Amino acid sequence: MNSYKVTDGVVDMGRFELELPATISPEARAYLCFDPNQGQPESASPLPMWQMRDALAPMFEFLNQQALATYPVVVEECRIGGVRCHRIGPIDAPAANAAKVMINLHGGGFVLGSGSLVEAIPIANLAGCEVIAVDYRLAPEHPYPAAVDDIVAVYREVLQRHAAQDVALFGTSAGGFLTAMAIMRFMAEGLPLPACCGMFTAGGDIAELGDTFNYLTLSGFYGHVGAKMDAPDSERLAFLGDADRNDPLVAPIKGDLTAFPPTLLVSGTRDAVLSSAAMFHLALRRAGREAELYVFEAMPHGFWFSVDMPESREAIAVMANFLAGHLGMGKQR
Repeated sequence: MNSYKVTDGVVDMGRFELELPATISPEARAYLCFDPNQGQPESASPLPMWQMRDALAPMFEFLNQQALATYPVVVEECRIGGVRCHRIGPIDAPAANAAKVMINLHGGGFVLGSGSLVEAIPIANLAGCEVIAVDYRLAPEHPYPAAVDDIVAVYREVLQRHAAQDVALFGTSAGGFLTAMAIMRFMAEGLPLPACCGMFTAGGDIAELGDTFNYLTLSGFYGHVGAKMDAPDSERLAFLGDADRNDPLVAPIKGDLTAFPPTLLVSGTRDAVLSSAAMFHLALRRAGREAELYVFEAMPHGFWFSVDMPESREAIAVMANFLAGHLGMGKQR
C-alpha cells in the first residue's frame, strides 16, 4: 500500500494527487480517506479472498450490527429449500405486506460473506416486509452452478407460499451478478419470474467487466484514496470453474432479455463495476425492458454498506422504494 496524506482536501499518493470532491457529504469524504490496510504495508503476495474468510468475518458482523442500530429489525436463522438462510422481518410490518417477500443475495466476491445481512436489514426495515437472505454455497469449494442451484431451491420453496408477483430478488456485487444468473435459470426452468429485481454494483457478465474495471485496475485505484487493487481474477475464476463464459445462464447479457423483470441498477463513479452495470442497463433497455440506473457521485463499490453516510441512506431508500413499489406496496419510509 503506497503511503499518502490528505492536506486541504487533496490526497498526495506519491505518483499523483487526487482532490477529494466537494460535491459529496463530509461523511463520504472521510469514508474515501479510509486506509483499508490500516497503515500496514501492502503484501507482496496477497492472499486469495477465500483464505481471508475468518479474518474478515468480524468486519461483516460489525456491518450487520451497524445496520441493525440504524434500521431495527428481527433476525431469525432458518433453512429454506435445504439452504441456510436468515429471515429478516420489520418490527412494525403492515398487515397488508404479509404476502410480500424479498430475497437477498449477499456480496463477497462469490467466495466469502456468509451471514452478511448488511443489505437485507435496511431494506426489510424501510420496505416493511420480510427479506430472506440466502447463504448460498461459496467458491472455490463450490464453483458455478452451486450458488445458483441454492438460489433456485430457495425460490422454489418461496413460491409454495407466495405468488411470483409478490416476490422481489436483489443483491450487491457477487449477489447482483447472481441475481441476473438466477433470473435466467428461472426462465430456463419455466418458473414464474419475480415482480422485479435489484442488481447493485453488478452487471450481466462477470467475465467481461468493461472499461471502468480495466481502467481502475490498471491505474491501481479502487474507490478509496488509499486502496490499490490487482485484478481479482482469482475470485472470478474460482467461481466460474469450467463454466462456459458464453452461456447466457452464466453471462445473462448474452441471452434473450425480452422477458427480464423490471430492474434497478445502482453504482458510483468510483465503482470499478460501473461499466458492467451501465452495459447491462443498456442491454435491458434495448430489449424493451424497464430498467433504471442510479450512479452516485464519487461513490465506490458497495458504498451503502456504510450506512452512516447520507449517500448510503439515499441509495438504500432508492432500492427500497423501487422493490416495494413493484410489489404494490407504494412509496416507503
